[in-house]
Amino acid sequence: MTVRKYRGLVLSILAVAVLAALGSHDLVAADVPSGEGQLTPIPANADAASQPGASPFREEASAGPVASADEGDCAEFCGLQVCSPPGRFWLRADYLMWWTSGMKLPSLVSTDVLGAGTILYGNSTVNDGGRSGFRTTVGMWLDACRVWNVEFDYLLLPEQSSSYISPFPSGNQIIMRPFFNVQTNQPAGELVAFPNQVEGTVSVSAKDYFQSAGVSLSYNLCSGNSCSAPCDPCDNPCAEACGPPLLNCCRTDLLVGFRYYNLSDNVTINEDLRLLQDIRGITGTRIQVHDSFSGRNDFYGSEIGLRTQIYRGRWSLEVLTKVAVGNNHETVVIDGQTIVTPPLQPAQPPSNAGVFAGPTNSGTYQRDVFTMIPQLGLELGRQMNCHWRAYVGYNILYWGSVVRGGDQIDLNLDPRNFPPAQAGALPFPAFPGRTSAFWAHGVNVGTEFRF
Repeated sequence: MTVRKYRGLVLSILAVAVLAALGSHDLVAADVPSGEGQLTPIPANADAASQPGASPFREEASAGPVASADEGDCAEFCGLQVCSPPGRFWLRADYLMWWTSGMKLPSLVSTDVLGAGTILYGNSTVNDGGRSGFRTTVGMWLDACRVWNVEFDYLLLPEQSSSYISPFPSGNQIIMRPFFNVQTNQPAGELVAFPNQVEGTVSVSAKDYFQSAGVSLSYNLCSGNSCSAPCDPCDNPCAEACGPPLLNCCRTDLLVGFRYYNLSDNVTINEDLRLLQDIRGITGTRIQVHDSFSGRNDFYGSEIGLRTQIYRGRWSLEVLTKVAVGNNHETVVIDGQTIVTPPLQPAQPPSNAGVFAGPTNSGTYQRDVFTMIPQLGLELGRQMNCHWRAYVGYNILYWGSVVRGGDQIDLNLDPRNFPPAQAGALPFPAFPGRTSAFWAHGVNVGTEFRF
């Protein structure tokens, strides 16, 4: 009787101890009768989440921060192993100071025939100095884990120009447009100013501009050492203060997309002459001459590349390598015109030929060429706060084959093709169809806003 009495007491004590021990640990799941008499699983953090002021996240030593199911907007960014500054969308604005390869010009204005005298304009490379430009970028993450994103960008190097205007002749000044006479096989020149024969001026203008646009889809290939904070305060609406995100990680992304490049230029030469005495002894005939050479390159193609980003606290370093592969549509337009106005008479109908743009080479020429355009970029940035980042970078790209207006000027001429054209003239000037390489490089300074 005594044994049974103490045995019941011991069993009661053991039952209380077991229940106390179970209550001191987190339960992964407990089976509790539901209202229908069935068993319903209960999350282990149900009690913690129900307490006032409790965080909707819990930390695990091996897996890192984990987001709860009822965190709301926080679930999109916080509590995830990601390597990226805060914000799902971003806007970038860059100021550019870039240099380009410029455009080569032959001798266009001189004081003597071709190969002699002083070259007043030409026989040089123009528009190769630094110029200001801008670039804008808009992007967004396509998933909460920040594996996929899409970006749109546009870059513009505005028009840069080089020009020359000859002074009005005085005294015995000589100005001419030099060329090689294929009829006589001798250097020669078309007179702009010559004592007792002609007086006038000549102006030359060379312009070019460059632009680019593209869209790219990015996929994260690898990343390591995720964010140092368990939950980013910048994207957590539950946090009271917003501190700068401190990242200690790196990631490499594959880029695939579409790229458009456009390089356009133009060279124009205008003359305004007055004959002091023509072959008939008449003085005052006015002759206006216009030559124009335009080159346009439109590239359409696919683009593939790699972007590696390294984050250390507030600082970041980015290395970008990519190449665009596709078709370059080349267009050259050569146009000339001459207007003769006899003294005290209306102007005669214009002739569709100038000096370097004659009846033998004027027209529009087009062709398509397969090409590859590689690009390399470096960028150093600093996160200023949760939304703003400042950076400085360097970029270089190389376009192996383009048409330029200056390359299409042929200095081999047959004067019999000058208006009015004569029979028996040789087919000069000709269309050379020359191509050259183009490169552009420079620094950029910009800001990025994420939200």
